[in-house]
Amino acid sequence: MQNTSQTYLDILRHGEHVLGDVICGVTDPELSEKGWGQLQAQCRRLRDEGNNWDICITSPRKRCAQFAQTIARDLGIECLVDRGFAEVDFGAWEALSFAEINNGFPGQWQEWIGFPEQLAPHGGEKYGDFLDRVDQSILNLVSQYRGKRILLLAHGGVVRAIFYSVLGLRPGSLSRFSVPHACHSRIMAYHSKGHKDWYQLDRHNT
Repeated sequence: MQNTSQTYLDILRHGEHVLGDVICGVTDPELSEKGWGQLQAQCRRLRDEGNNWDICITSPRKRCAQFAQTIARDLGIECLVDRGFAEVDFGAWEALSFAEINNGFPGQWQEWIGFPEQLAPHGGEKYGDFLDRVDQSILNLVSQYRGKRILLLAHGGVVRAIFYSVLGLRPGSLSRFSVPHACHSRIMAYHSKGHKDWYQLDRHNT
């Protein structure tokens, strides 16, 4: 379409980390060997399909940033840390398994994922504040790198928050998206002169 450009945003969730199956928001473990391999395989697949990127953006957490810095160096592109894409702070639930959360905070997890906009029962970051943080970060990112191909290393909660921001979803629906380790999602942003940017979920969990 004439006078229309597009921005590619490829989002990768981090791979498995060394703490295993526990909740990590501000908790900052490194990737496990398996997790590192998961991301390597996913990036190899994307590159084999002919994908390339102009810039790499990463959450400050080690499970994202360490791999992002490595892949950016291999690709010869810049890697920038953006704290706006850090995972939500899970407060008292940090570093606990789902079983431990269910035992120590009966019913709270199930209630919260259905209505995350309510006051955070874990005492951590308010979900509305988290959504606002990611929303502002994604708008800034697309504005700054308009027309570019962006690789973003982030977290499951951040992926869902991006969907909320660009697809007009309600907070309680976000838990319905499966975002496994090394999950790849692609958001397309279309820019037309005189019109508001239009976003489309092009791929998810490929």
